[in-house]
Amino acid sequence: MRFIYHFCLKIRPLLTFFRIYSVFQILSILFIIVVIRILFFTPQLPLLANELEWMLIGRKLNEDLFLYNEVLTQVAPLSAYFYQLIDATLGHNQMVYEIIAAGVVYLQALLFNFMISKRNLFNERNYIGALLYVVLMSVSFDLMKLSPALLANTFVLLAVNAVLSQIEKRDGVGDDVFETGLFIGLATLFHHPSFIFIFWAILTLFLYTGINIRQAFMVILAFILPIFFMYIFFYFNDKGGDFTTVWLLNLNNFVKLTLLNIRDILIVYTLPVMLSLMGVAKVLRGQRYNSFQNRSHQALLILGIFALIAFLLSGKYLPSHLVYFIIPLAFYCAGFFVHSKKLFVPELVFLLFFGTVILVSYLGAKNIFGVSARLLADYRVKENEVNFEGKRIFITGRNIDAYRSNDMATGYLSWNLARRDFENPDNYLSISNIYNNFTKDMPEVIIDEEGVMPDVFAHIPGLATKYKKIGKNTYELK
Repeated sequence: MRFIYHFCLKIRPLLTFFRIYSVFQILSILFIIVVIRILFFTPQLPLLANELEWMLIGRKLNEDLFLYNEVLTQVAPLSAYFYQLIDATLGHNQMVYEIIAAGVVYLQALLFNFMISKRNLFNERNYIGALLYVVLMSVSFDLMKLSPALLANTFVLLAVNAVLSQIEKRDGVGDDVFETGLFIGLATLFHHPSFIFIFWAILTLFLYTGINIRQAFMVILAFILPIFFMYIFFYFNDKGGDFTTVWLLNLNNFVKLTLLNIRDILIVYTLPVMLSLMGVAKVLRGQRYNSFQNRSHQALLILGIFALIAFLLSGKYLPSHLVYFIIPLAFYCAGFFVHSKKLFVPELVFLLFFGTVILVSYLGAKNIFGVSARLLADYRVKENEVNFEGKRIFITGRNIDAYRSNDMATGYLSWNLARRDFENPDNYLSISNIYNNFTKDMPEVIIDEEGVMPDVFAHIPGLATKYKKIGKNTYELK
């Protein structure tokens, strides 16, 4: 016991260091992110199918194909155009996307800590919130990817801060409440399921402020405004119908929640949730909090419920789609340490928590001495031995692994959307769409995993004459 005591005395400055509120802690948070990312990025993290799709979106948009009309995907518009910008400036590289994701996490950690300090959610100012946010954004390796949900979470954080600022006001809700709706509208344009937070904002404002109907209408109008302007952009490019049917009014198709999905989520989130529940008990029992602080704490609990709803609406049950849940999770985990004042117990608990989270996450992505949890096995892109020597290929079906080492032809990225054309060759509009997409970006090789091309060729003889069969369900341009 004496050894443990002296060991804890030596490690005590680690957590105590982040209790200090100074500029140097901002650089320290960046240092921790860099160290974690170096650990995970050497060697490269597994490439996920979603991540490959994001990179392909950027590439296809830079080939002058139009989103939702020629590039069929359910990725939100601002995320898609952000990927296009990355592809145009920095190229088609997995590491680049992951480095940018690390930068986004750093920005969010600072925003999160600013919110806690500016709104006095704790009675002391420190950087423990930012520290816990960075740790929790490492619970699963897919949270280190530049996902639409991660991008949207920046604006969700801004919206949460805007709501808490209204709760804080003693003279009633101000007209600047419209910022809340604006931020959530922008978040929605990055990730569709984040629209659910407009209901959280309205509910919270009615529960904890004196908001009136006019101000509530302002919030809703501000939420609609960025979405409306995005629709106008597509409308003036004669693609308004595609925008609404492919993305705006088309929620992601729900996939079956398998035992493997549940296992992955339990592995990475069980420990953080347990610590945050202890934090909830400590924070809500805090005797020195005023009315505003108590209401803000309750609002963050309600936020957690809506974050779970957004996760269910995401359609794909990945740990990274619980990114909105990190906000209340990080706050209450931080609350546990802020309210733990004993000599060395908080330091030891934090080190054990930090080390366990990183170890579990690393085992989920890679292996240590042959031991691995192999998280997200169903979503990993497998090494593809088929290489068509620089030829542009097109694949029917959900398996897009071959695009890792081959250039993609056409913009049929999402099979859930593309199948409407390929599985209905008797429909004139479907045949027209296929013909137009093929003639604009003709595949040199077609890998027909769904077996739909014979029917398509039967209905488009002119297209059939251009291809020869070179293998089972494989066609090559003559």
